[in-house]
Parts: sequence; C-alpha cells; structure tokens
Amino acid sequence: MSDFKVNDIQGGSSGMDAFFESEPQIITPYGQKTAVAKPQRIKLGSLAQLDGFHRLSAETLVHKSTQDLWSIKREGNGEYFIERLFQDNSPVRG
Repeated sequence: MSDFKVNDIQGGSSGMDAFFESEPQIITPYGQKTAVAKPQRIKLGSLAQLDGFHRLSAETLVHKSTQDLWSIKREGNGEYFIERLFQDNSPVRG
C-alpha cells in the first residue's frame, strides 16, 4: 500500500464550465444561430404525418407553422412521399 501524497492530486475544475472549456465545439455562443437541417423529402408512414399541413391542391401542401410549400407524390411502388419545394426562400428545384 502506498502513502497518500497531496502532490499526486491533479488540480483543475471538474464542473460543467471545465467540460465546456475542453469541448468548445459542442456549444453555441449566446445570440449565434445554428443552422438547422430541414428534411427535403419524407416518406409517409401514416396520414397522421399530414396533420401539420394544409392541402392547397391535389399535389400541393403548405406547412402550418413554417408556411413552406410541399408536394405530395405517389411513387411507382405505391409509397407516398412529401417533398419540400423551397429551401430558405429559394426553389429547391428550378
């Protein structure tokens, strides 16, 4: 058994501040906005996924909260997809 020595204790903080200092890439400074990736195409699993949309026409939807335009299409295999028509106020497809 070895003797306890005060000099063997490593100094430093072990709290959240020390953690964030050692990993600065995981935090965002106050006031700086981070880019949020928005999906461009979503496979529909159920009609419940359309609760957040208003239907404008047979193939056009408007997202209730973001007011983004989306299209709804049926693929050849019978699966339905919704696809965003605009990204950051510019058309996704020209």
